[in-house]
Amino acid sequence: MLKRLIAGAALLALAAPLAAQNAPPTNPPTQPGTKEDPGTPRTPLPTDRGYDKPQVRTEAINNPNRDDVAEANSMTSGSSSAGAAAAISADLQAQYNADMAAWLDAMRARDSRIAANASQYDRQQRAYADAMYVWRMQVRDCERGFEFACNRPTPNPADYMR
Repeated sequence: MLKRLIAGAALLALAAPLAAQNAPPTNPPTQPGTKEDPGTPRTPLPTDRGYDKPQVRTEAINNPNRDDVAEANSMTSGSSSAGAAAAISADLQAQYNADMAAWLDAMRARDSRIAANASQYDRQQRAYADAMYVWRMQVRDCERGFEFACNRPTPNPADYMR
């Protein structure tokens, strides 16, 4: 009975997605630009510049700035300012090169500090391991009855630094 129940549940679980795929849609899709479409704006936005819409309103908004735009365009496209633009470009390239050189110097200094720290850590680790080896030998000798080993001080790892 339990096997039949499990088989029925598995069959139902597999059949449900198939039935959902074949079912007709409940709502017809909305057409773009209709009032049912949620992407259609209801009223113009108060700060909408209208760049994507050629309208009288757009022209009225943009007209006060036409002179500034023309002046800015003439500064970049004029033949007399080509030398000035090249000079600015050369200055920017020089600054970029200086910044890259400073960054490379900083990275090299950082890498050398990291390497120095790593080598110092390796020396410290080796000194500690050597001191512990000597200490274990000292303990072994003391346990074997050698009195001089029992009376010796504990090894100091700083004595084993190279």
